Amino acid sequence: MKYFVIEGTLTTSEPMDDSLMQNHIGYTQKAINQGQILLTGLKGDMSGGLFIMKAESSEQVHSYLASEPFQKAGLQTYEVTEFSPHYFNNSPADWFEE
Repeated sequence: MKYFVIEGTLTTSEPMDDSLMQNHIGYTQKAINQGQILLTGLKGDMSGGLFIMKAESSEQVHSYLASEPFQKAGLQTYEVTEFSPHYFNNSPADWFEE
């Protein structure tokens, strides 16, 4: 298995259509439920988002992104970086608690 950090950058500052946003949320949630995405969130400046994904190959990640609703609508581009995790927190949910 390979691991990837994906950075999305919005290509427009226009407000998102609610239907498109719901499609994006549903598409992402499906990948979370299938165990492909560990976490996802917005950038602090709201210019896009970040997520961590696992896949068999970078081609599999790019295939996922090709069907991502924001990408299909031309509203977001993605930068994919493969990484090899060495150290990790055994309880990520606790790590994110405020």
